[in-house]
Amino acid sequence: MRYLTVNFIGLALIGSVFIYAVVVEVIKRAFAPFAGFAALTPAQVQMLKYIFIALAIADFFLIKFLQKILGVRSIQQLVQAAIITFALSESVAVFGLVLFLLAGRSQDFYLFMFLSVFYFWFFFPKYQNWEDQLREQPSPVAKEASER
Repeated sequence: MRYLTVNFIGLALIGSVFIYAVVVEVIKRAFAPFAGFAALTPAQVQMLKYIFIALAIADFFLIKFLQKILGVRSIQQLVQAAIITFALSESVAVFGLVLFLLAGRSQDFYLFMFLSVFYFWFFFPKYQNWEDQLREQPSPVAKEASER
């Protein structure tokens, strides 16, 4: 049951990434030609883009690291790890949205959106993996007996 709930949360967050794309297109058309809300020089835009790319790549490794250190001691930890993973995956699209709002280049947003969707696909929890991870954990009764 919790897997289904986590699945719906993940799908909702993936949907929000596509809503960002609609927002980008609406703003682009409403303010045509849209050059961003900040008066940034091309050098500043490029630097900001590189910073956001570095943060997006760091998100990938942060997700891998958090999944490893959180471990699997309970179903609750699997749920927490999945939701943290979803939030970090979505943050990549938010980087692109912020870059678009500042600089006005929709292709920058779509680059980050693609990367965000890839993270969702790559890290989306699979039911079989959850079952396998939980099966490897000792049952609470066996754990109590081994601690005595």
